[in-house]
Amino acid sequence: MRRAALLLVLAFAACQSAAGDAGRLADLPPLDCAVLVTGGAFLAAAGGEAGTFARGIEARQQASPETIAIEQFVDGLRQSRVFHRVALDDDAERRRAVRDLLRDGAAGAAAQAFLQRARDDGFDVLLVVEELQDGPIDAQGTNGRWPITFVTWILVGLGMVIPDQTFESRATLRVTLRDLQTGRVLHDPLLVAGPVELALTERTDVLGLLLSIVVPPFWIHDDADRVGAAVRATTERRLLLSLARDLKSESVRQRLRERSAARIVLLDDGEPLRIAVDSAESLGVVRLRAERHLPPEQVAAFERELLASRRWDGERFRHEATLPRELRGGLLQVLVGTIRGGVASATFAPGTRP
Repeated sequence: MRRAALLLVLAFAACQSAAGDAGRLADLPPLDCAVLVTGGAFLAAAGGEAGTFARGIEARQQASPETIAIEQFVDGLRQSRVFHRVALDDDAERRRAVRDLLRDGAAGAAAQAFLQRARDDGFDVLLVVEELQDGPIDAQGTNGRWPITFVTWILVGLGMVIPDQTFESRATLRVTLRDLQTGRVLHDPLLVAGPVELALTERTDVLGLLLSIVVPPFWIHDDADRVGAAVRATTERRLLLSLARDLKSESVRQRLRERSAARIVLLDDGEPLRIAVDSAESLGVVRLRAERHLPPEQVAAFERELLASRRWDGERFRHEATLPRELRGGLLQVLVGTIRGGVASATFAPGTRP
């Protein structure tokens, strides 16, 4: 019986570890985009000492004014393979001002210059970390695992490692995915972390741990500082993972397709590689940018072939052309413009899928 209880504890711990693993997201195909990340998780409405991130915020912001470092967003997107290419806006002052810069669209000269620079650098979309809205930590009390806690406490004295208390941060993260032509919002998720379950070892002090020798863990007091630190760390990880999960969802893929002037697809089902474009309007211009150098005549030949391949397919125009074999294994970007001025672009990494 004691061995069974110990195995139960170890199995439960393994499940908890696997739950935060972003590896499963990385196995899903990335969005066919190169993204520039800007903005920052600057704290809004801290909510006093009851806020999830407000406690000790002064000390943390001595190193950075951002509650969650912008580099963590970039790393999370890369680890989860959300896009083919992820880069950080390297102008810290502009990152802080970009939300106001784009608030009224891209009508201003500064906004236009910023978007044009991003387009020239080969990006397809802009991801703006808008703000981190702080909120209190709600203690929701003993959860349904208390029988497991009690059994393992009685049999093997390990009840303190079972997450038997539930807390939830009311902090939210707002991020926008924006079109690089107009600055308009394509996707605007409001992300939450959800419930956090803590074991006694994560939520109490030394006195509480000593008391657990004679008192069941779920009856022992919480230490506010330890609870705050544990919930804050988990909330931060969850928000970053939620962003990657949201962006890789099928609903977001569909929304981006619907809001694009043209749908650009890489047909990578063998040799040769082909690009297919379908749109409501005929194409007027095509541009190919490749990480690997190609002779200008090869680039021009692809662009001419794609433009000349127009055919009517039901209710939309379809264009298709063969890519040079030399582009396999590197990044490439295809940009198209319709005869009425619509612009679309996509980035691919042919031959690099794991």
